[in-house]
Amino acid sequence: MVEVKIDPTTRIEGHHGMELQVEDGQIAEAKSTMKMFRGAEIITVGRSPRDAAQLTGKVCGVCFICHRIGSSRATEDAAINAGAFDGIPEHAKILRDAVEGIFFLWNHAIHLFALVGPDYSDAVADTGFDRLDPLEGDGYQGALENQRKLMQALAEFGGRAPHPLAFVPGGVATNPDVSTVQTVKSRVREVSNWLGPTDAVPDVLENVQNGEFDPELGEGLHDVVSILVAAAREGAADLGSGPNRYYSNGLFREPESGERIFKRGVYRDGSFEPMTKDEIVAAISEDTEYSYYTEESAGKPTEAQPPEPEPEKDGAYSWGKAPRFDGETMEVGPLARLTISGYDPFDLRANLGGGFDESNTLNRLIARAQEVLIVRDRVLDLLDAFDPNEPLMADFPDNYTGKGVGLWEPSRGTLSHYVDVEDGEIERYQIITPTLWNIGPRDGEGNPSIIEGAIVGDEVADIENPINVMRTIRSFDPCLACSVHVDSPEGSYETELKPASPGGMTDVGSD
Repeated sequence: MVEVKIDPTTRIEGHHGMELQVEDGQIAEAKSTMKMFRGAEIITVGRSPRDAAQLTGKVCGVCFICHRIGSSRATEDAAINAGAFDGIPEHAKILRDAVEGIFFLWNHAIHLFALVGPDYSDAVADTGFDRLDPLEGDGYQGALENQRKLMQALAEFGGRAPHPLAFVPGGVATNPDVSTVQTVKSRVREVSNWLGPTDAVPDVLENVQNGEFDPELGEGLHDVVSILVAAAREGAADLGSGPNRYYSNGLFREPESGERIFKRGVYRDGSFEPMTKDEIVAAISEDTEYSYYTEESAGKPTEAQPPEPEPEKDGAYSWGKAPRFDGETMEVGPLARLTISGYDPFDLRANLGGGFDESNTLNRLIARAQEVLIVRDRVLDLLDAFDPNEPLMADFPDNYTGKGVGLWEPSRGTLSHYVDVEDGEIERYQIITPTLWNIGPRDGEGNPSIIEGAIVGDEVADIENPINVMRTIRSFDPCLACSVHVDSPEGSYETELKPASPGGMTDVGSD
């Protein structure tokens, strides 16, 4: 038995590691270790519900919109349950959906080109796809330019990115005019043109397989399909097999019918089970047997206390909890959403990944690429349905007593915020992130998390370069606590800040 430790595993930030036991060239056991205590829930206690979105929105420097919306939905739900609030305006809902859709496109581009793409590039894996080469590849550089355009579009509505201030309890605290909406549409269309038309996928797939490139069919689409073709050739369909159990909170309502584009519920035993919000909330629990938290921090997130650290706990190996749905692990993310909703555009997962509902490393990549096209085709519809002249904010109460849950669906998977408010102050707060569902630790029954189980059985040809292990880990798009951490050395330093607008420079000193 050979022990292999990989730390960090991600390209986005370094708070995750894997401890592997390798026997006869195969992984016999895996432990997913989260290395940092976050504690955002504790910070909210004693504060006004209005503060929760501002505080929890900084849980992540990448998923910066979803936490603000999830938190706002939780405090709004608590106020509604208290009989003190009637809900947010309709066009605030549409704008929240549209912004989340733009964020999906931005985040998926980061994942496909910067976080996963290099694993299938010529520079890293000799695949021949040099457009995917990090920093220098034309496809990589094109993706960066279009991510910038999407971030600019987000800033038009949110005021800044990351960590916009506009999404608050009560709706959206911004006043976009027709010109702003048109500017956002223009930027999204530019990105859409770079990506290429959805119906070109079959032709682009044939081009990539034959080593051809036709920019008229979409530069971005050729590069995204190149990642999928490279992954298929590298055997990714035989890696990272999960239990084919999926969970989604649902997202993106059709403006006219109100039906969700991505359905809410679970998929298990080969079939979809639609669920209400109350049924989902009742099914979720968290286990802390192998987490650096007390036993009192476990249980139903609607009842358990905010996470209480126990860093010296025997047997623990992760700062993440182990969420379970009816006692079972559930995979979340693009593959979960598309499987639950019955989407497999052009039968890519069925034909390339062993089945539309099969959980494996290749299908996670395919589903993310498919979702880019699905969401791209919906974002402009949402923007067309949005009327900036309609109300976007409703009066939100300052003093109420109630319990609320905010279910949301970021690009990485299901997110839920839980809040108890007593006389206008937060008494209890809990957050379950998508990453916890996918890469948390074992539970008290010894059942591994989704990622721990997916890696077991995979071959490790070279323990000095376990690239297939990394490919599987990154296929889940793990994201833990990617905020900016500053550690000031002793002594003094000085730096110059150049403002974006004219007016000189400011010297900043510190001891």
